[in-house]
Amino acid sequence: MMRRFKLQERECARPHVLMLLTNAFDPDPRVDREARALGKAGYRVTILCWDRDCGRPQKESHAGVVVERVYVRSTHGRGASQMFFLGFFWLRAFLKAIRMDFSAIHCHDFDTLPLGYVLSRLKRSRLIYDAHESYADMLENVPVWMKKAIVTWEDFFLPRVDGLITVGEILEESFRSRGARKTVVVGNWKNPQDFCFVEKTLAEQRRLLNIPHDAFVVSFIANLGHERQIVPLIEAVKAMPQVFLLIGGRGPAEDIVKAAAAKYPNIFYLGFVPPSRIPLYTAMSQAVYYGFDPANTNSRFSAPNKLFEAIAAGRPVITGDFGEIGRIVKRYGLGCVLSHYSPKTIAEALEKLSDPKVLNEILLNAAEAARVYSWDAAADRLVGAYRELL
Repeated sequence: MMRRFKLQERECARPHVLMLLTNAFDPDPRVDREARALGKAGYRVTILCWDRDCGRPQKESHAGVVVERVYVRSTHGRGASQMFFLGFFWLRAFLKAIRMDFSAIHCHDFDTLPLGYVLSRLKRSRLIYDAHESYADMLENVPVWMKKAIVTWEDFFLPRVDGLITVGEILEESFRSRGARKTVVVGNWKNPQDFCFVEKTLAEQRRLLNIPHDAFVVSFIANLGHERQIVPLIEAVKAMPQVFLLIGGRGPAEDIVKAAAAKYPNIFYLGFVPPSRIPLYTAMSQAVYYGFDPANTNSRFSAPNKLFEAIAAGRPVITGDFGEIGRIVKRYGLGCVLSHYSPKTIAEALEKLSDPKVLNEILLNAAEAARVYSWDAAADRLVGAYRELL
């Protein structure tokens, strides 16, 4: 009995971090990695999150992290009307959180920041804002006045948070120019060991997809939005029988991908790909594609998972000249930065990357970049920021 009491006393003595999240954490990869890193460093972590389907357990333990879900039934993509459902989530989450003791409240994205600000003042705790992206630029189907209101409120909060975490240097520079003080970049970086597979495993996966062992494979696994420049990629590959294309994900362009996969033998649609399978498909590729509409206001900050998956796997990237991805690919020589997206420019990039000498050079460059952009390095930055704050 005494031993159990001492263990409970020791557990309560650990600094407690409350994370706020507006998805059901099933699990959210970035939130999961950050929570695990803090837990490994000696912090207690609770994730208080919004389950819009009301289908996940209300409370559970995930890798030593406590997950508590708030049930407010809704759907994603509601547009401006979502604010009313968000308000109900804030209220119910507030009633749960106010009964907790915590040293820091960690707000994932802007839609949890107002709630986190109120709680941090009432509980006299540190306030951390984890900006996964430029939130207002990311929003679709909402009126301009709402985007402007979000920017105004974010400008109010930025000088008042105790620490700001974000995903890339360009976005960090933007937040600092708007008043954020203590900032740190914790990117969506990956560890190379998670992308290492024996050749037998890769060969077996190719055999299952009927891909010749000597074929050049390019992959794109992400949200299939029309802004992802999928059509010029398909147009380029369908005319190159020696190139095989793997596309995975869901989104508005899904029907276009399905039709192309049904018509052309060198194009494969994988459907939704679980995060656990992405390293395998990346490793069996010779190149990773990442398209995005440069006219999209969020493109100037783009630091996508695809870039860091490619770096970890030692694979070249084909992308446009925008955001963090364009800056890093050019800085380290990690692939082809296109002046514009067209079947011709993509085909030229694929031809260039089919040269073994070019691939070997990029592999060496990726190994250098992986020393900087590994999740171990990102976790060290996160824990260091917390130790400074607490």
